[in-house]
Amino acid sequence: MGNHSSHGHNGHSQRKGSESSMDTPGSSAFSGRTGSKKNSACLIKLFQKLELTADENNHHPGELTRTTFENAFHGPLHTFGKLLYKQMCSFHGTSDRERITKEQFVKSGKELLKMFDEPSQHKYYFKLFCDGKDYLNKEDGLQMVNVSYCLTLGSSSIKYTKSVNDDKVFESIVHGMFGPHEELCYDDFKKWTNHNLPHIYCGVHNWVYTILTGSKMPSEQETAPVPELEKFEQDKHCMSMGMVWALSAVIPASYTHIDQKEEQSEFKNPLLTSFNLLMKIARLSRCQSWTSLYNSSEHGLSLNRFTNHVVSYHGPTITLLSFEGRNIYCIAEDTGWREGTHRFGGEDTMLLQITPVFRVVQAGGPMVLWNEYSRDIRQGIHIGKDPKSLIIVIPSDFDKVEHYGVNCAINKLEVWGCGSTATKDKQNEQKQWEKKETEKHKQRKLKLEQDWDENPDKQILNWGGIKTEHQYSQGGNF
Repeated sequence: MGNHSSHGHNGHSQRKGSESSMDTPGSSAFSGRTGSKKNSACLIKLFQKLELTADENNHHPGELTRTTFENAFHGPLHTFGKLLYKQMCSFHGTSDRERITKEQFVKSGKELLKMFDEPSQHKYYFKLFCDGKDYLNKEDGLQMVNVSYCLTLGSSSIKYTKSVNDDKVFESIVHGMFGPHEELCYDDFKKWTNHNLPHIYCGVHNWVYTILTGSKMPSEQETAPVPELEKFEQDKHCMSMGMVWALSAVIPASYTHIDQKEEQSEFKNPLLTSFNLLMKIARLSRCQSWTSLYNSSEHGLSLNRFTNHVVSYHGPTITLLSFEGRNIYCIAEDTGWREGTHRFGGEDTMLLQITPVFRVVQAGGPMVLWNEYSRDIRQGIHIGKDPKSLIIVIPSDFDKVEHYGVNCAINKLEVWGCGSTATKDKQNEQKQWEKKETEKHKQRKLKLEQDWDENPDKQILNWGGIKTEHQYSQGGNF
């Protein structure tokens, strides 16, 4: 991804010495120059569109005023427009100028479009949100998180919404990022985000790329799209869109992208209308939806209900656990839930605390143990890589949470399936098969009891003094 900019640069320098060797279609220099010309054309076209929006007082041929540029950004994006204008101007020496020329606009835009590697994006957008300072304060930090969320939803084609729960998540991110400090320098920001929120600016850059070029960023260069939540209702779930955005900025791609073969097979579903098919093609080519498997608020908080809704789902899952102390934890499990005496979870397994402080607690598996039957190990769900130092334990009664050994009242538990539609369909098929087998077993047992009553062997045994009926069925006396 980071080679895009170097291609254009190397092609330009080598062209002076050997035009023929680097000028063939498909070569790095050719594609670099072609991309650069295309970007220039897109930026000029955008500049001309912005010129048309200027009123008479702000119209200057070949130039855009600060007001004209900022007014192109509406609602929650207006602040970002102001910051982006300053950042593009600062590329040419000073950020307080009232006008930017077409040449300056195109040059700043081309530099911005070169930034496909995340370290370059982090430096650029950190400086943008600092607004002329060398550091972020907490107000800057909260503004940065809110704008990043808004732009990421836009680049993922999801309608912008924000709830009280989202605000709590954003405050937790700022709390985790700043710790006890009031200011945050770039080195500390980089250290924290690399571990806890490495893709914080991906959606921002995707959105900016789309605005500047008029086209979507190529899917192979898109890192962290936000999944859609199927049948999501804000007040009925612990999950919120702000949580989904934050999680998508840190969890591996296995939770947000599906295998191409599985994706293509879903389009063959004869029940899909042409509209639904188009929507799936638009969304699934970039990102996978999450579907609710278990919600304690809807299904009831018990081990049996949990088991019934999550077993046989052989795909990655996101489990949210809300408990006393404003705590919300996320268990990102890449292998699906399974009962047994051994820990499970692959390299993409993660444990995150979402509130009151956003942070990655542990990464990599095996991390989770779910024991229902063995008496050699404590029954319940154990979370933590070290069995001697567990982070969370949910006893089999599902009546509390042990958080670092401290008992806490449990509030909610919910599980989201992050696999393909085919994964959910297979779980449903397995449930239907198990239901039929249970019915068969009941019918077989009933038939055996009826046959035994009419069996001559029963009479012979009774003649021999052997009782063939349980005492409780003959009056209940023992």
